[in-house]
Amino acid sequence: MHRHLLKFLIFPIVSTIVFTMVCTTAALGVNDNPSPLHGDFILPLPGQRNMAFRPVFMGQGDTPFAQKSFRMGDPDGGFKEHPTEVSLGGSFTGDTKSGRDWLFYLGKYEVTQAQWAAVMALPAPDPNAGAKPVTGISWFEAQDFLNKLNQWLFANALDKLPRSGSSPGFLRLPTEAEWEFAARGGAAVSADVFDRRVPYTDTLNKYEWFEGPKSSHGKLKSAGLLAPNPIGLHDMLGNVTEMTQGLYMIEYYQGRPGGFVARGGHFLSSEKTLRSSLRTEEPFYMARGSEVPKPNRKATMGFRPVLAAVVFVDRNAAKSYADAWDTYRAGAGADTPAAVSTAPTIQKTKAGTNQAGEYLDRLEKIAAGHPDMKEDMKQDLNRLRSVIEDIQFIQAKADAETAYAWFKIAAERGFFIHLESQKLPTVHKLIDAAKAGNRTAMVEKLEIRCAEIEANISQAMENYTASLRQMDTLSLASRHTARERYLKFLLENDAAEQIRAAKLVANHLAELSRTKRTTLDEWKKQLSTLGI
Repeated sequence: MHRHLLKFLIFPIVSTIVFTMVCTTAALGVNDNPSPLHGDFILPLPGQRNMAFRPVFMGQGDTPFAQKSFRMGDPDGGFKEHPTEVSLGGSFTGDTKSGRDWLFYLGKYEVTQAQWAAVMALPAPDPNAGAKPVTGISWFEAQDFLNKLNQWLFANALDKLPRSGSSPGFLRLPTEAEWEFAARGGAAVSADVFDRRVPYTDTLNKYEWFEGPKSSHGKLKSAGLLAPNPIGLHDMLGNVTEMTQGLYMIEYYQGRPGGFVARGGHFLSSEKTLRSSLRTEEPFYMARGSEVPKPNRKATMGFRPVLAAVVFVDRNAAKSYADAWDTYRAGAGADTPAAVSTAPTIQKTKAGTNQAGEYLDRLEKIAAGHPDMKEDMKQDLNRLRSVIEDIQFIQAKADAETAYAWFKIAAERGFFIHLESQKLPTVHKLIDAAKAGNRTAMVEKLEIRCAEIEANISQAMENYTASLRQMDTLSLASRHTARERYLKFLLENDAAEQIRAAKLVANHLAELSRTKRTTLDEWKKQLSTLGI
């Protein structure tokens, strides 16, 4: 009796609290956004459901061709994930602390069974299963879901969709580049964190579901139970592998197209296989034995949508792209994968001069067939050939000087890291002694000094890896010359410890050149001891 009375009295209070929580999340059901964050973008769904998205900023500003170039892949994935440079742009613009920026929206969670049922007009799933990702669906069914949801949004919630110019956004599967950029932490993390296998500093089971007793126990989990990645996305690398829009090609965007691409691992994947670069080819149709092929459906595969827009949204957009094109390709666009490869600059120059030489050959043949051509025009052609032949020599010389400057900076930063690292054990001992003597003021001063040293090391490591990345854009010959030149300088000045630092620079540069990735923690450890 008293229990029923208590329930009667408490229910209005609880209802008010729940109502308030719902209002703070755009008056939508909290079950579809179990971990609300500032900046969440919420779209309504049929049946009073909703879907949460996170903005994925490019960090490149809002000019028409602003885009982010980055390397997909990881050497640990073998030839199927060979590091490849790509360039990615956004669909909408939004405000950041540093100004307007391009972005796209990616589903904060994998699409759940409850969301699937609401959009596909199916009976609501069991409450215990509704928050789990939908699985056992084909790529075609995922496309059907997105089409149905787009049609529903256009008819019932057009004003809730973001717009690019006059065009409303729409839902689709993400591209491989969009997925991996977001999985690595996007523009929210440093270049070194972006290069890691996973963008986390804590143990992986705090963020992702994988096989085994310390994680999934071999079972599918509800969306959003674990901590998000650096841009607020949950379960990116585990729980279920996720379908993407693109066709599988071994080298990402070149080669023979096959099935569709699925990204990430799932609740039956081993912990060691989970990584931001993990990609698999999935056939559109599968057959067992002599059975007729059927659409590929797996209990470990689901999806999350991206909210995007068309490029040429209206005439104004088309004009802005046309007006900005020449400036873009002569400036920032000259360094994008569409304009150049990851080859050293001197190789790119050689390719260009070779092509120019072919054109010049044609002109000289034409001139040879016209004996009446003025002599000064023939002389101009000869001068032009001399200029072209000089370009590669000039570039090689410039590369050599640039490589030496960057190598010197990296070696000096590396040796500075060593010197600062040697201070830490002494400071830690002094802190322990001060604590033992209850000298609180001294402990505070020493802890501040320790933090300063660690900050110095962190900043120096950023400068160190940035220098190596700059050298990696130069030719192998120029890097080798820079190494020998600087080692000779150190030998002449009897700087044995600095020689060890310079040799580590050469080793780390060779590793970066081979893998196209930095290994920050390992390099810092080696520099702190100079490899001893």
